[in-house]
Parts: sequence; structure tokens; C-alpha cells
Amino acid sequence: MTVGDTNRRLSRPAIDRTSATDAAAREIRELILTGELTAGTLIHQGELAEQLGLSRTPLREALQRLQAEGLIRIDNHRGALVTRPTRQDVSEIYEVQILLETTAARWAAEVCTAEDLELVRTALEHHHESPGGISWMESNKAFHTSIYEVARRPVMMEMIGMLRNRAGMYVNFLARSSEGRARADSEHVEMFGALAARDADRLAGLVNQHLQGTLDWLQSVIPD
Repeated sequence: MTVGDTNRRLSRPAIDRTSATDAAAREIRELILTGELTAGTLIHQGELAEQLGLSRTPLREALQRLQAEGLIRIDNHRGALVTRPTRQDVSEIYEVQILLETTAARWAAEVCTAEDLELVRTALEHHHESPGGISWMESNKAFHTSIYEVARRPVMMEMIGMLRNRAGMYVNFLARSSEGRARADSEHVEMFGALAARDADRLAGLVNQHLQGTLDWLQSVIPD
């Protein structure tokens, strides 16, 4: 699939240049995560810049941002290519996520206030209303983030955020699977219960189990 195949989707007013890089990154990210730009696709920057109503500079900056997220690979000879998911990459991402997120969850349970709990409850309810696809991915991330933010550790949150951005391509596999979403949603409810009980050991264990289960499932569906 080439970028030319996405003309229908990209036939829209030019992006406001004051937020050009952010908007371009958002547009291209969505094209990748919805499968409209498939793994290995060569992105024709001139064509895409014209379709988005952008100059080359913000588009180049957006592609560099997406490369940091692991969605794009910039080849010095071929240009920007959509990354192909690999089992090795997903293993490394999730192994580090498990270390950071179980720690953040433990700290969150130890300091959680009634106000904190209501914010997490709202994030969980919003997540349960998500139909799937990009919406499910975004609300899934928001729910997890709402728990870890309770710990009030900004440096750790920054690191978790970077890893979750890199995991976006892999979470997309989960979002497309009704079975995978159902498992994750059930585990989210258990995690909320542990937070509500201020049970740090249980919450950390549930987060570990949740992320390891997702990793195991992804290893079974990502092609060799």
C-alpha cells in the first residue's frame, strides 16, 4: 500500500501551521494504527506534505517523532518506512514496562486518596464505553495513566509514557481482538478494586500479570 491509496482519507482542509508538527504526527500515527499505512510502506514525503497542506519541515519533524515512538523507521537510502512489528521489540518494551508500571502501581496504592480514586473510576468508566480500535487504545492508555499518576512521580510517568507510545503499534493488535479486549477489560476492573482497597501488593501483582499476559498474547499473534 502506498500513501497515494490514502487520498480519500486525507482530502481535508490544510492543517493549521501553528500546530503543524503535532497534527501531522497525529494524522500519520492514526493511518498506521488503523492499518491504512501497512508495515513496510514507504512514505512519500513530498506527496504526503502536499496532501496535508504542510511544508517539508513540520512533516520531517513529525516523522522523527514517530520514529522515536517506534512507528516509523527512517532509512538513509530509502526514506521513511512504516515499522514492521517484531517479537523481539515487543518483548523488550513490555519487559521494561513491567518493571516501571508495577513499581508505579505499588506506590499509587500506598498514597491513593478518595479524590484520586474517583479520577481513576471515571477513566475506567470512559474506557468501558469505548467501542474498540483507536478509541479503545486511547482510553486504555488513559486508564493506566490515571493509576500511575496517583504515585506523583513525574520522571517515572515520563518514562512510562514514552514506552506506552512505543507500544502503540502492539496495543493495536489487542484493540482489534474482541477476545483480547475482553481479557484486558476484566483485568482493569480487578486493578481498580485493588487500588480502591489500597492493596499495594495485589495491585502490583495484577499489573504484572496484566502486562505479561498481553506480552504472551502478542508473541502468539505477531508473525515471525
